[in-house]
Amino acid sequence: VLLLLFLGTNWSTIFLGIQERYQGVDPADVLGFRSLNVIVDSMIILVAVVLAFFLVGAIVAARRVAKVPTVRLVSTKQPPELSIVLGLTWQLFNSHIWSTGQDA
Repeated sequence: VLLLLFLGTNWSTIFLGIQERYQGVDPADVLGFRSLNVIVDSMIILVAVVLAFFLVGAIVAARRVAKVPTVRLVSTKQPPELSIVLGLTWQLFNSHIWSTGQDA
C-alpha cells in the first residue's frame, strides 16, 4: 500500500512538473494520463483493492486460527490454569491412547 501511495504521489508530482515547465507539451504524451484526477482516482482504486485483499486474508486467517483445537476444561470450557513450582522450568503434558499406551 505504501508503495502504491509513493508511486501515486511521484506520478502526480511529475505530471505537475511537466505542466509547469513545458507549457506546450501535453503530460499525457509522457505519462499516459489525461489529467491529475485520473492518477489520483487510479491510486485510490488500487489502494482500496489491496486493502480489500488484506481484509479478506485477515478474516480467513482469523477463522482458521479459531478452528485450531486447544486443551480446555470440560466443566468451564476454559483453558486450564497451569502453575509451576518455584525452581522448575518445564511442564509436561503426556497424552496417549489406551491401546497404544500399554506395554505390549
